[in-house]
Amino acid sequence: MIALTVSDMMDADAVCMKIAEITEKSASGVPDAINIRNDSFSEEPFCSVVQLVSRVWTGGIVLESNNPESISKALVHIMDRKPTIIGADVNNIDRFSLIAELFKCPLCISSEDLGELFDLVQRAEGLGVENIVLDPMMRNMKQCLEVCTDIKRLSETIPQAGYPVAVRTWSGEYAMTMATVSLLIDETVVVADDLDTDGCETLAKLIHSIR
Repeated sequence: MIALTVSDMMDADAVCMKIAEITEKSASGVPDAINIRNDSFSEEPFCSVVQLVSRVWTGGIVLESNNPESISKALVHIMDRKPTIIGADVNNIDRFSLIAELFKCPLCISSEDLGELFDLVQRAEGLGVENIVLDPMMRNMKQCLEVCTDIKRLSETIPQAGYPVAVRTWSGEYAMTMATVSLLIDETVVVADDLDTDGCETLAKLIHSIR
C-alpha cells in the first residue's frame, strides 16, 4: 500500500485540490490510500479533515496521531472504512490496541529498537489486535535496507517479525528511491509525505514490473 499524506492544518480547498490532482490525472491506482496526519495536535481539525477526505476519496484511509482520543473520535465518523492507525508506541500501546481491536482496524506500531518493537506487537496481539504493521522508524536509505533485511531474516524464527513493514518517505528523488527499495519487500506500507502525479505513475510502473 502507498499512502499520500495530507495534514489537518491544511484548509479544505487545499486538501481537495491535492486529492483531485492525483485522482483526476493518474490512472495508475497509486496512491492506494490517503494518510491524514494530526499536525494540529487537536481533535477538532483532525476529525474535520478526516470527514472531508472520506467524502472526496473512495480509496483506503490512514489516520496518524499519537493522541488516542483524536484517533477514536475520528474513527467514529469512518468506522466502516477500517482505516490503518499510525501512532502506537511504548507510551500508549494499550490504549491504541484497545481502539484498534474495538474498531477492527489495522494498527501500526512504532519503535526504533526491534526487540522492543516485537515486544509491543506481542502486547497488542494479547489485547486482541490481529492486523498489525511494523514501523521500525527508518530514517534513511542505509537504515531502510539494513532493517528491512533484518526483519525479513528474523521473521523465520520470530512470529512478530512476519507482519508488513511501514516505511516513511518525504519528497524528491531520494524519497522515490527509498519508496522503490521498500516495494521490493513482500508486504510494505509506504507513507509518502509528498508525491506528485508523475511520482505516483513511476511507482505504479515499478510495482507492476517487480510484483
